[in-house]
Amino acid sequence: MKNKVDVAIIGAGFAGSILAAALAKSGLRVALIDSTHHPRFAIGESSTPLADMILRRLAQNYQLPYLEGLSTWSSWQSQFPEIACGRKRGFSYYQHHRNQAFSEQTLGQSSLLVAASANNDVADTHWYRAEVDQFLFGQAVDLGVMALLGHEIVQINSDESGRFTLRSMCQTGEANLHSDWIVDASGASSVSARLLDATDLTHTVRTQTRTTYGHYRAVGSWSHKLNELGQDIGLNPFDADDAAQHHLLENGWLWMLRFNNEITSVGRTEWIGPATLDHGRHGNGPDISKAHTITHDFHDYPSLAELMATASLTAPPEGVRSTGRLQRLVAPSLRQRHLMLPTAAMTLDPLHSTGIAHALAGVDRILNILMLTQSGTEQRQAVQQYETSFLQESKLLDELVSTAYLVMNDFERFTAACMIYFAGAIRCEERYQQGQNPTHLWNADDREFVQFSKQACFALRQPNDDYQTMIPEGLAPWNTAGLMDPNVQNRYAYTATK
Repeated sequence: MKNKVDVAIIGAGFAGSILAAALAKSGLRVALIDSTHHPRFAIGESSTPLADMILRRLAQNYQLPYLEGLSTWSSWQSQFPEIACGRKRGFSYYQHHRNQAFSEQTLGQSSLLVAASANNDVADTHWYRAEVDQFLFGQAVDLGVMALLGHEIVQINSDESGRFTLRSMCQTGEANLHSDWIVDASGASSVSARLLDATDLTHTVRTQTRTTYGHYRAVGSWSHKLNELGQDIGLNPFDADDAAQHHLLENGWLWMLRFNNEITSVGRTEWIGPATLDHGRHGNGPDISKAHTITHDFHDYPSLAELMATASLTAPPEGVRSTGRLQRLVAPSLRQRHLMLPTAAMTLDPLHSTGIAHALAGVDRILNILMLTQSGTEQRQAVQQYETSFLQESKLLDELVSTAYLVMNDFERFTAACMIYFAGAIRCEERYQQGQNPTHLWNADDREFVQFSKQACFALRQPNDDYQTMIPEGLAPWNTAGLMDPNVQNRYAYTATK
């Protein structure tokens, strides 16, 4: 029986480790399998109010108090100061033009700031994943989880036996392990989908982007740069550096996430689809075969070039990473007792920082499936609901994100696309705050909201200006945060959850 466990989890990142800890705390035998070791470089670092609310829910439901400690900036700093992170007060967007320093004649003309918290104490965080993932893995091991790092899964039986074959990365020979349940938390590696030749649904995804990224030291301060440029920052709801920064460029954008260990996560994401909308004109995306180095990519954007002039790459050790097309999608239910977390079944895009929340929601839902005593019929229904929720919320996100890219060169349209996303996110946060347990994130279970979003995105992609009236009026039933108010000059200080 030493080769038999209740649940085998593939992938020892933050989501796999939290899932393993909750299961072990509940008395189950759990194996946590990964081909690599900690610490290790990873991106997907920006948390959100939704993610933090789910962390607190998991902490309370499974007696894992350290998760609650990681759910706000102040509790993180008081309980785990040795784990690096960054303070995130919200989202910021700045539109840049080639060969011009950043500027705007009126506040909000080329910038948008959306606060996610009321003050620094209850702020969200950027996770320095190398240390956060290692910490969460250690917590799972301390609770009795069987750790199988440095082990690669080479075969998964296609029947319902729950048997799969492991191979040690540093020793010869293979071994079999049996498990009642298998959960794939391997992220972009998508181990299960590859081994079981899952049906590829990527062709249904509208978003088409690639990204180049790394961790840098000595990245200049955008807040200081705005001061140098004479921008009025007195009306900003938070400091420009305490945010998930989005710098909009031609055909894409640059992110900057600052940690408190003097490291900044920097990545450039570009549209590689067939067309983008630019004031009614269409043009081709960049050549996907061209690899970017990030630091030398901004000679045409002088304000950003100055920020990166002194920057030096610190991770990954092999150099900046570049992807081909980023998107991939498979259904998350491979068999009745073999499920994938959302982040293993799909990669969409870093825009709006949805990854951590999506992964944690998957952890919460899979725990509900595994932990509740149900008949076979009820369990099958729960698995089907898990897959349906995932596919519906992924489709909504894809609609909103792809539209945002297609109109990115028109800042007013881009801002309107963002407002639809934030309205859905805030409504979902409010439902969690009211004690509900939404089956979908981002209000994707509200048919009227989903239908409105589809119509609004279609209007944004048209060359006329009908969206200017249609979106504010249509968004009203869900717009509890006063979004699209011209009087606030794209400075939103509302928070639903803090």
